[in-house]
Amino acid sequence: MSLAERLGLAIFALTVGVLLALGLGVREAWRVAEERSFEAAFTQALVPLGDQLAGEITQLPELVRPLCQDDPLLDSALVGLVSDDLAARRLPISLRVPKLAKALNLTELTVLTSSGEILGSTSPGRVGQKSAELVTRVAKAPPTAKLEGEGKNLTISAACVKRDEQRTKLWVGVLATRNLDAVLSRIGKSSGVELSLEAPPLSKERLQRTLSLGEKTGISITAARSRRALLSTVEQLDLTVLLIGSATLASALLITVLLSRGLAKPVRALAEQAQRVIHGDPQPVVATGARELVEAAEAFNRAIADLVALRKRLAVTERIAARREIARRVAHEIKNPLLPIRASVETLRRLRARQDPAFDEYFDEATRTVLDEVARISNIVSEFTRFARLPAPQPAAFDVEEAVRAVVQLHGSSGAPLYLRADSVPELVADKDQVVQVVTNLVQNAQQALADRPGGRVEVRLTREQDKLVLAVTDNGPGIAPEMRGRLFEPYATTKAEGTGLGLAIVERIVVEHGGEITAGDAPGGGASFVVKLPLSGPTLLPEAPRESAFEP
Repeated sequence: MSLAERLGLAIFALTVGVLLALGLGVREAWRVAEERSFEAAFTQALVPLGDQLAGEITQLPELVRPLCQDDPLLDSALVGLVSDDLAARRLPISLRVPKLAKALNLTELTVLTSSGEILGSTSPGRVGQKSAELVTRVAKAPPTAKLEGEGKNLTISAACVKRDEQRTKLWVGVLATRNLDAVLSRIGKSSGVELSLEAPPLSKERLQRTLSLGEKTGISITAARSRRALLSTVEQLDLTVLLIGSATLASALLITVLLSRGLAKPVRALAEQAQRVIHGDPQPVVATGARELVEAAEAFNRAIADLVALRKRLAVTERIAARREIARRVAHEIKNPLLPIRASVETLRRLRARQDPAFDEYFDEATRTVLDEVARISNIVSEFTRFARLPAPQPAAFDVEEAVRAVVQLHGSSGAPLYLRADSVPELVADKDQVVQVVTNLVQNAQQALADRPGGRVEVRLTREQDKLVLAVTDNGPGIAPEMRGRLFEPYATTKAEGTGLGLAIVERIVVEHGGEITAGDAPGGGASFVVKLPLSGPTLLPEAPRESAFEP
């Protein structure tokens, strides 16, 4: 994860955390305040509501009593009853009773005589009927309201009687009833409160309280108010907080992106320059921005300068060490042909001194031996000279596939057949002549291993592995001898009757000086496989070839 991404993620996480804490805190504080305000308003509304309900119950007799005292309707009915002249009065009475019940908010109103005849009622079907039960209820009604029934059928009733002054057994009475559930519904609607005789199950969607209507009534009711308005307001607040938070988050994200880009841009530029240095362009890096970046760039430049100097010294030291090792080996190799040369010369001198007749015959044999050994010495010195004079790489971009294909075509008819398999690879920054030398040595080594082997074949393959070029040379020959596995790239290490054993040593030296690596192993189907990996961007930390030592072979 890049610095810009980390910085952006940190600021984003911090912004989200602050917004969540602030938003939730504000929401919770506002919700608690609204809940308290809602509950306080509800509680305050219940005080007059309870008084009103108690009044509806206890004041019913006071509404009914004036009807019996001076209402023309009952006066007319009583006069008709006493004078036995009710026929003409029944219709007006029956028509006026429903209107009167509606005006007094009564559920049921009944006007009847002492004989039980119903003169008027809110139930038209009962007019003209007689009811002894109603006579009893009216005649024995208490002066206060009476509760009758249960549950939703609970009613409040009150009654009064208007008697004739001479004939007291004759009277006209009124029975008024109110259904308590209807009263609760009417008052509740006007107050925005749901009133019920039975307590509903508790729910988060409403707030409810129990009201006692006083000792006179002995009734307790449940008052409830829906909290949907409160919940809707909270939802609206949530939406507002979400919108504000989203807008703030988007703004913070934009600022974060701009800020992280501004802060990370000089770091990214410095990293790109460092990458170019690592891939073979050791130029001083230039940093802009914060003082710490400038100091880091200066420290990096000093480190690169030290590494370049160290690499140059190391390259020169390696070359000198390699030449010394080769010189030691050359001296060892030259001793072997010197012995037969010395023996041949000494024998010739002895035969010449004795005037031996065999001198002429031995002379031809001895001179041939001397010439063969001298040729061998000359070959050793030539190979050593070629190895020792191998120049430092002079890298330049070139088409590596074309160069390898040319080597394959050149050596394809001089030994075991060669096959090239090349993927699409970019140009390689390297010393072209030395890369061609590597391919040539590996191909010749494989063809020599397949000499006089029917069905032999050599495959050369070019592929890319990330930022490296991979060159693989594989044959189906006898493979690598076990005793040579640890000495394969040592100078003069060989099992061949011909050759000096410098071919693979030269290959390894070229590959190493190009910043690459070479490995050898067994091929999957038998034979040997050599794999060379070279950086596509060329040798690193060497802007120019190291200064050669003054020694020349």
